[in-house]
Amino acid sequence: MPTIKQKTQPNEIKSSRPNQPVASFLQEAENLYVWCIDDIPELVKAGVDEEMINTLPENIKACRDAQTLWKKKLKTPGEVQVQWKLQQPEASKLEAELIRALRFAFRNNPDLLARLKYITKGNSYANLIQDLNDLALLGRKYTQLLTVIGFDMDLLDTATAKSKELAGLWAQTKNENARLNETVVARNKAFWTLHQQVSELRAAGQYIFRHRKDRYVGYVSQFWKKKNGRRSIPDN
Repeated sequence: MPTIKQKTQPNEIKSSRPNQPVASFLQEAENLYVWCIDDIPELVKAGVDEEMINTLPENIKACRDAQTLWKKKLKTPGEVQVQWKLQQPEASKLEAELIRALRFAFRNNPDLLARLKYITKGNSYANLIQDLNDLALLGRKYTQLLTVIGFDMDLLDTATAKSKELAGLWAQTKNENARLNETVVARNKAFWTLHQQVSELRAAGQYIFRHRKDRYVGYVSQFWKKKNGRRSIPDN
């Protein structure tokens, strides 16, 4: 993971989503760093830590790298995700076939129809995995009724095997999602670490140059100025 450098941490670093597009924020941070170089003596005099200014380029790079890594993981699904997307429709089709067969075989037995309805009442992926196993067990218990309607008994073994296979894939999918979540949390923390530095510099610059519009303008976020639609340069 990218390394964030920060001497002090006045506020707890957030892990929530960025409050503006990361690309535009990074460009504004780059612009701010270039802009403030000539003002370092005034900024330091106003209480800004010069080391905080010096670490801006490294933290900009760290945030940019974290953003790139997150986008790469987001756009490139893992092998497990691909396998799940291939297997899930086939499993759903098998489930539907079993339900139709059992419903027909049990059509004259209200108790068995009630059990079948209970097994199939959910519609989540976890339910799909469990349903395949439970439907296979139910079918094996009443093979005579299925034989009468010419049901292919091999489908029960297929359902059991598919349930087991999907359970493994689903667990691995959850793990992949957890890793993706770790990546986005790291990106968010990198953003907010940099955001603290940028906010401190902007606040100091806007105060120091409140009577100099030519310097003040460089400490204003053009993104938020445009978004909020208000004047950001005070009158003298």
